[in-house]
Amino acid sequence: MKFLFVDLWPWWLGGIGIGLLVPLMYYFLNTALGVSTGYGNFLKIIHPSTKLKWLNSETYKDRFNWRFIFVIGMIIGGFLSARASGMPILESGMGLFTETLSWSYVFFILWFFLGGVLLGFGARLANGCTSGHSIHGIATGQKSSIVATIFFLSFGTITTVLIRLILFGGN
Repeated sequence: MKFLFVDLWPWWLGGIGIGLLVPLMYYFLNTALGVSTGYGNFLKIIHPSTKLKWLNSETYKDRFNWRFIFVIGMIIGGFLSARASGMPILESGMGLFTETLSWSYVFFILWFFLGGVLLGFGARLANGCTSGHSIHGIATGQKSSIVATIFFLSFGTITTVLIRLILFGGN
């Protein structure tokens, strides 16, 4: 069980597992796999009387649908996997990022919160998240998903290079 739930999977096995999700989602639920819609469910739960048109669509009519359960399962699964591997309950470090920068925790929290807001905004603009476009959209041959994935990867790379240059001095 340690191999399945604790150890890192080889890249090829993870790819096969994720790749199989696309046809399985269509077979069992007749829908696409994506995460950003699940986060929309959380927004609808927090603010049910929102005036945002997209949150009042048919997609979010049932706030506690399978997508909500999927996101909760990812959070619980990550927590259980971390605990099974011996990691502490709370971890304040983010590797090189927090080791190199001597910011206060408040600033780190604001940095990552802003990043999350920008990711959510980007997912809305792109009409789906990176996993939805890159895994599902490309697998089903959608040209818009191929273009969106090219932009996700390109600007993710550019942003990473800029952060390394500006914040880490090129290291």
